[in-house]
Amino acid sequence: MARYARIQSAAFGSTDLPLPVSVRICRQAEPNAAAGDGDLYATSVQIGPGRTTAELRIRGTATAESLALGRQDNLKITLAPGQDGAPLREVRLIDAVLVAVELAYEQTAMATAILRFVAEANNGLTEPVTAEDA
Repeated sequence: MARYARIQSAAFGSTDLPLPVSVRICRQAEPNAAAGDGDLYATSVQIGPGRTTAELRIRGTATAESLALGRQDNLKITLAPGQDGAPLREVRLIDAVLVAVELAYEQTAMATAILRFVAEANNGLTEPVTAEDA
């Protein structure tokens, strides 16, 4: 298994997101625990519909300032391997929606922006995140 050492590029639709610093992708589902009337502890757990979120941190704020909240497009992250000969890896969030833009201006460092996205399956059956070798 290849170890991916850095983010090579990031784009939201046709907008390049320059100087990516980090990305976090979270796939989660809400558990619904159930128990009978006389039970003290849950006797079954069902999983509700899943949700995928992503948080991308970039250096600089100009591009982030130009993005409109609620915009929906594909988010594409290209990861570079840490070893020679391993292929690039593309991670995509299909139909991601930009839900938050957080700008941070520090006294002694370059300004950064944190972009938060939510992606949900269009038909309820397909995973909105894919990862494959480029």
